[in-house]
Amino acid sequence: MNRKPLLVVVGLILVFVVAILHFVVGWHHIPHHFQSLTSSLFHTESGEAAIVEEPIGGYGPDTLSATMAIREPFDTLYWGEQIRKGEFIPDGVKEAYTHVKGMDFDALHKTDNKPTDLEAQQAIVHQYKQDMVALLRNNDAHIRIGTAFEAKLQPVDDNNPEIARITAMVCAFDSKGNNLGNIQEPLYIVYDFVRFQSDPDTWYITDFSQTIPYDYNLFK
Repeated sequence: MNRKPLLVVVGLILVFVVAILHFVVGWHHIPHHFQSLTSSLFHTESGEAAIVEEPIGGYGPDTLSATMAIREPFDTLYWGEQIRKGEFIPDGVKEAYTHVKGMDFDALHKTDNKPTDLEAQQAIVHQYKQDMVALLRNNDAHIRIGTAFEAKLQPVDDNNPEIARITAMVCAFDSKGNNLGNIQEPLYIVYDFVRFQSDPDTWYITDFSQTIPYDYNLFK
């Protein structure tokens, strides 16, 4: 029997498969895809599935701590009352409530080295420009800053190091003293305020770098 045609066909198939692996999958992806395939078909030696599904309805303790390591201030009084009343609770709120209630804020250090209300507002306006100017003007609003906590200075890439950094909540109030909260974006409820060596008298805002307790006094 003449096997030449068969060998030619097999050879062409092999060339086609190799081309697919090289140009479509990529050589460096092959081990990963092979491992995923075998893991989904077989079990590990311990008898447990190699790919474990995420628990339904929540996070494990380690995952929860990692995802909530740094989070915005959380109103435990309000949400605690809602939970006790059996009211509708959005996804993740119960987990966040438990996490924050278990946090130890004693390691935080309050500081008076913080912006005034006007300086805080100027820093926020400087960041958001006309969007914030319009937001405050349209709501007849001004900014107040709450209790400040010392924050760790962050490294910089240039020769303009930070000389002060604090974390604090902010809130908007109208001219009658009514609490407007954060009104709407882009205004947020918490920031880090930073001063730099090159401009030591001016505060700037950046993303908050630590979790601080909810500032109930600010909203009174």
